[in-house]
Amino acid sequence: MTQHLAIAETYLAVWNEENDERRQRLVSQGWAEMACYTDPLMQGEGQQGIAAMIEAARQKFPGYRFVLTGTPDGHGNFTRFSWRLISPDGEDVAGGTDVVSLNAEGQIENVVGFLDGAAS
Repeated sequence: MTQHLAIAETYLAVWNEENDERRQRLVSQGWAEMACYTDPLMQGEGQQGIAAMIEAARQKFPGYRFVLTGTPDGHGNFTRFSWRLISPDGEDVAGGTDVVSLNAEGQIENVVGFLDGAAS
């Protein structure tokens, strides 16, 4: 498994975690204390803000799953990967590409998300 693949899979596991306590633990372990997230629809700052942002998304889309598409790539401390959002009944409803940067400790420091739009 490449480093970029591992980063993408770990990142998506946080978004897919249904249990609030486990999700908070994953954010605390994998995200820098002052991490930032931004995409066209939402943003979060710090571990608490990011955990709350993900929880809000999970409440809005219960049972939906993010799946990795294609092969993650990157350079230096940056990883880029694409994903699809799949409904509980298997419908492909949206997608995007995220660029993640890591700090010196290997924690997520910054995420910039780009939305590709809804599936046709």
